[in-house]
Parts: sequence; structure tokens; C-alpha cells
Amino acid sequence: MPAQAKGKTAVNAKTNASSASRPAAKPAAKPGKAAAKPAPKSAARDTAVQGNSRKGKQARGGRAAVAGAAAVGAAAAVAGPTGLEQWTPAKPASTPNAAAPDEARDIAALRQAVAAGDAKAQYALGSRYRFGRGLPQDLSQTVQLYQKSADQGFAPAQSDLGVLYANGRGVVRNDALAAQWYGKAAQQGDGIAQNNLGLMYAEGRGVAKDEARALEWFQRSAESGEATGQYSLGVMLSGGRGTKEDGKAALRWFEKAAEQGLVDAQYNVGMIYAEGVVVPQDLGRAAQWMEKAAKQGNASAQSTLGFLYANGQGVPQDMGRAAQWFERAAKQGYTLAQSNLAAVYASGQGVEKSAEQAYFWLLVAQLKDPSLQSRLQAAQQELKPADRVRVQRKAQQWKPVKES
Repeated sequence: MPAQAKGKTAVNAKTNASSASRPAAKPAAKPGKAAAKPAPKSAARDTAVQGNSRKGKQARGGRAAVAGAAAVGAAAAVAGPTGLEQWTPAKPASTPNAAAPDEARDIAALRQAVAAGDAKAQYALGSRYRFGRGLPQDLSQTVQLYQKSADQGFAPAQSDLGVLYANGRGVVRNDALAAQWYGKAAQQGDGIAQNNLGLMYAEGRGVAKDEARALEWFQRSAESGEATGQYSLGVMLSGGRGTKEDGKAALRWFEKAAEQGLVDAQYNVGMIYAEGVVVPQDLGRAAQWMEKAAKQGNASAQSTLGFLYANGQGVPQDMGRAAQWFERAAKQGYTLAQSNLAAVYASGQGVEKSAEQAYFWLLVAQLKDPSLQSRLQAAQQELKPADRVRVQRKAQQWKPVKES
């Protein structure tokens, strides 16, 4: 899926994917193919579209029962354009006076400029209301101010007004209006709007579905230097959507977006180098990109990195670090990492051996992966009845927490 647009529109493709989990297997001695090719279809949600996962080969070698999809422990690369907004507004100020003195003066100056009809000031003040920066959050004010600015032809306001309509923020969701406003900003060269308009064509939202036109807008966004457009273009090229499939060209655009810090692009680049089909396999480079994505909170990358450390693939073997990455992904609800973390606790490699922790994580994981039932029953036998009940209650109350 195309990824996060930085800046005004706060278009986010950061992925907190749930895993495509499987029963635990022995660590792979050699990595197999990683699915870095996006799925041919996307399914827009509030902001992110997740790819399908493929199963890779497994080989014996090692003691801990660590499983890895596609032999590197992750789901397939993220697939499908996204331009829907995901953002957590700052905690609104209780009153306008809660802003710092300098900020209060800035807001006063913005109000004066707004009263004079300045389009940039209208947009800037609207953004303050939108995110609760120095003012109480008020999306109705945001919409009014963005509308005034957009009507004057200010591209950032047009682009962000499209975002609000696409997500139903402060207005009733209206994909047709979203596409119209994206189009106005896109024609002015706004890279974020170009990416988002491409999404609308890719998904058939507010406009007739047309992947060839989507590709054109993604291309224009990518060439403007917009990371989300670069990622979106990579997805289209990788999946042969609207154009002939071209994995090498896709990788080039993914790398451009990854270098700008786009987390899903970093993950995709890592998977492509781990796969070794589009380019020669390079597990060291794969691990580097996975670590960048993992540090940004991508659960798929965290799980993959844990698997690489568990097997010493592209990095020195280190079960302690493997366990740390499995745990971060597990806490986000990534099923494969949960089952692998359970295996680590059961074996005591890199962590203090704990039958309770092993049982706990298997309880959590088997809710999404019934194939873990036999392992769960075996782990259950390691505990006394009272301990089993206590851990079961803990698991029932557990909820995943996504890394921000």
C-alpha cells in the first residue's frame, strides 16, 4: 500500500499488521522467498491496507521452535494505495489562553490576517483548530477556514479539505467532494493531493475506478519527491496494476520512499532483499531496512527482525534481541510473534525460562491461530491448575497496544 504523506494532510500508512500466523517450526537454516509483491487488490480501511501473506519454506536448525513466514518471519509486503487519514490530534488546550505566550501572539496575528482574507492564514488557523495546537480542537472551525482558503485556490487547503471529506472529519464523508478537492490541488502540483487522487482512482472512490489514471497521478506525485507517491507507484509497479509489472522499478521507488523514512516502504525494501528474486538476496541489507521499520513500530518488521536474530540471518545470532523484537510485535497483537515469543520462553533461550509466559502468549495467539491448540495443551501441562487459571484470566483481560 502506498504510504504516509508527511506534512499537512497527515495521510498515514503506518502498518500495524496482524500476522498471518502459523504453527511454530524449527528456525530456518537458509531463508526462502519472502513475499514482497503487493496483492493485486486493495481494501481501504480508515487508513491502511494490508497485504496478503504467503507461506515460505522451513528448515530445521536450532533449538527454539521459532516460525517464520517466507523464512524471514513476517507477513507479505503491504499492498494497496492509501490516502485516508490517520492521526491522533494533540490533547486540546482547555482554553485558548493555554497556549504559550509566543504561540498566543502568533494566533492573534493569524486571526488578524484571516479577517483580512489571507488564504494562507486561513489554512494555518484551520490547522490549529484541527489538531488542537494552542486552541481547543474544533473541526467545524477547521472546515470553515479550509473552505475559505480552498475557495481562493490555496492548494494545501484544497488538499486537506479533500482529506476531511474522505474521512468524514468535521463533515459528512463525501468521496466525490474529496476527489474534486484533491483534483484542484493536484492540478497545482501538490504531491500529497496527487497521491490521494491516485488512491481515489485506484479504489474507485468518488470517481470511476481507473488504475491507469491512478498510476499517472502516483507517477506525478512520486516525481515531485513525495514519499507517499513514490511508495504508491512502487505498489502499482510491483503488482502490475495499471501498467506492466516491473519489480526492479518498484524497488527503486520503494527505496526512495524508504530513504525518506516511510515505514512501509522500509519494510517492503527489506522483504525484497530477503526474497532475493527481484535482486540478489542480501540478508544483511534486509535486516538493516527491517530494523529501521521495526524501530518505527512496524509489527511485521519487528517479528521479521526477531526471526533474523533467532537464526543469525543477516545479523549475528542473538536470542536475547530476538526475544525483544518478538515481544514488541507480540504486544501489538502480531500473532506469529506471540507464538514465537512463547517458544522462546518455553526453551529459555535469550530469556529466563517461564512456563507461565509461554502459556500466556500461546493463549493469546491461539485466538487467531487455532492450529496452536496442540502446543497450548502441551504448555498447559507444565502448570499447576491454580496457575493455569490465573494465567487464563490474565490472557482474557489482555489487549494489544499499538506503538505510536
